[in-house]
Amino acid sequence: ESAEEMDIAIRVLAEKLARSNPDSMKELKQIMWEGTEHWDALLLERAAMSGARVLSDFTRKTLIRLKKG
Repeated sequence: ESAEEMDIAIRVLAEKLARSNPDSMKELKQIMWEGTEHWDALLLERAAMSGARVLSDFTRKTLIRLKKG
């Protein structure tokens, strides 16, 4: 599949959703986001974990080795 095909599929879906019942869409959105209340804290925690890995000796040594080829 190409980017153009994906763009078309997204456009078709967006148009379909735009014609949907607004109350149903609101309820669907609430259902889809249910259980995500803690994500702000979780994302910060995961970012800190990623940052620690990037700054580790192992990662720095690996990057130096890769840079040297």
